[in-house]
Amino acid sequence: IRPGSFFDVVGRRSAVFGYENKPLEAWVYPLKIVDDFGLSFRLSGYPLDIPGPDIATQIEVRPEATIFTYAHAAFTVRQILMAPIDEPGIVMLLDVQSVLPLSIVASFRPSLRLMWPAGSMTANAGWDEGARVYDLGEETRRFAGVIGSPAARDLSVMPYQEEPRDVPLRFVIDTPADSRDSLIPIIITGSTTGRAEARATYDRLLRSARDQYEKTAAHYERLLRDTARVITPDPRVNDAFAWAKVGMDKGMATNPLLGTGLLAGFRTSGESERPGFAWFFGRDALWTVLALNAEGDFASSRTALDFLRKFQRADGKIPHEISQSASLVPWFSDYPYAWASADATPLYVIAHADYWRARGDREFLKTSWESIVKAYRFSDATDTDKNGLIENTGAGHGWVEGGALYPAHEEIYLQGLWMEALRGIAELADVMNDPALARGARDAHERTREVVERTYWLAGRGFYAFATALPRKEPPVAESGPDRARRQTRMDALRNARLVDEDTVLPAVPLWFETLDPARAQLQIDRLGAGALATDWGSRILSEQSELYDPLSYHYGSVWPLFTGWASMGAYKYGRPHVGLQALMANALLTYDGALGYITELLSGEFNAAFGRSSHHQVWSEAMVVTPVLRGLLGIEPSAAGGVLRCAPQLPANWDAVSAHNISADDSRYDFSFTRTPGQLDVT
Repeated sequence: IRPGSFFDVVGRRSAVFGYENKPLEAWVYPLKIVDDFGLSFRLSGYPLDIPGPDIATQIEVRPEATIFTYAHAAFTVRQILMAPIDEPGIVMLLDVQSVLPLSIVASFRPSLRLMWPAGSMTANAGWDEGARVYDLGEETRRFAGVIGSPAARDLSVMPYQEEPRDVPLRFVIDTPADSRDSLIPIIITGSTTGRAEARATYDRLLRSARDQYEKTAAHYERLLRDTARVITPDPRVNDAFAWAKVGMDKGMATNPLLGTGLLAGFRTSGESERPGFAWFFGRDALWTVLALNAEGDFASSRTALDFLRKFQRADGKIPHEISQSASLVPWFSDYPYAWASADATPLYVIAHADYWRARGDREFLKTSWESIVKAYRFSDATDTDKNGLIENTGAGHGWVEGGALYPAHEEIYLQGLWMEALRGIAELADVMNDPALARGARDAHERTREVVERTYWLAGRGFYAFATALPRKEPPVAESGPDRARRQTRMDALRNARLVDEDTVLPAVPLWFETLDPARAQLQIDRLGAGALATDWGSRILSEQSELYDPLSYHYGSVWPLFTGWASMGAYKYGRPHVGLQALMANALLTYDGALGYITELLSGEFNAAFGRSSHHQVWSEAMVVTPVLRGLLGIEPSAAGGVLRCAPQLPANWDAVSAHNISADDSRYDFSFTRTPGQLDVT
């Protein structure tokens, strides 16, 4: 047990979030059902409570379940936590071994709160003695929760005559000394249609707990077996790759009011109603789709793309974020978050083109074609001055959402996406027999490449600038933090600049898509691999030598595994495997820090430590293990609707044998074996 380390247990419709040494919270999307759930123990003849965290000795994280072990001289209890793969509930199983009669006390606070920003009425709780459950409800009777156990006895529901008090609810499960042959269930369920459905789910999970466990375990066994697998001489890479596939799959969620799509990440909600980035984010999903395509999970790719198409704006823009309570409030019209970014829209085109190259799914392309063209035309229209560069101004932020580098006018990051979107729409237009669109996109691609080189390259400094800018109407104000005066001076100097000549990781994106001048790209990769941007735990967004650098900031000094994956891919694409491997390993090793098996959202630029506000299981962070392994390190990339499979491995010098299995292209699967002997590398 590692105090302060996050854990989660996530299914399609429900989740548990917590820290290894603290109480947990349980969600059934989009409702937080209970908060501050924990166990304590009472032994017969022992006149004291034994808090669970005091005797928690071990956590075992598996794809299908997480298991806590509580060890005492007189007993051992294993708490098995499972979110069934496709059920709106949580199953908790207690495996008890004790030499004395043992009472297990469960304590929790009923919540029944919707994810922000929707609100719900005041929650109430009542104990049903016959069913041995607490019914959680509110005045409208629309939202409901249930928590209970067949062996439970209530300890705490107040008579109606008493004044309400802010105290946890508690129930006790008494076990004899010989109870080791059975598992004791605790079930948590929720519903957006009322108590009857929540009760029905409770009864179903109670009857089928073993079947649910086996079904959930089988799901992950299939995922690990049937998608791409890699075997390298480094078991850390092998395990990180496998866990990254699991982590991405955990991002797929079904909301009963919205549908099924990819969430961005998870952490506890604390005093809020937002458990990290457990919302549907456009760009997060689309960067992840590239990894799903690479590993061959085409069904998940289609699901993620279909979800975004459903919520595409009439003018073609793809949503930035969709709250899990979006259908209960005027989310798309009255809140600023749905359409905040500019980058999700070109990424939507990129992801569809990437899917076509790998899968060759003509029916899906036909279904999506109108939507893809609308997204392309929306992005194209944001180039209001017709200089070949699409704009953040008026369209939304690209990568940087705020802080010292904000606002940009035309980010190089956005241009990298735009060039790849142009390449993609041209290929798809060929398939859909639209030669005029294909020709126009190819011409625009070449023009934008030329303009990018002319606009952003800083001759003599060896890197591409961050962005163009427009003069600021108001004086910039540096945020609090380290070296604020220094940052303020630099921000004042940039106030009227037309080019923000800062050294950032963002040119890695056009490098990924091989759109930069080859000679200049080598100099840019020198920067990506040097210590000003690269750390042992990943890539900073901004050079530590910049006067704007703040290692504690969100967007001008922190390390993101996302950026690290970009850097890895950019380096591999231009034949720089040492830089690519360093970045890949930085991400892979984060699998074993923090939340076991998962990779966090962002870390300090100065120390290998995640931010407290980080989503400690961030889905696109895990994508940035899968894509760099398959399409960078191994150089395996399909094209031509899966008819061509390119392989260009760049293996570390001390790796003599690597294999890759279940590589998907169209309907076929391929296995690769790489064997190094003196002077050559054999690929079979």
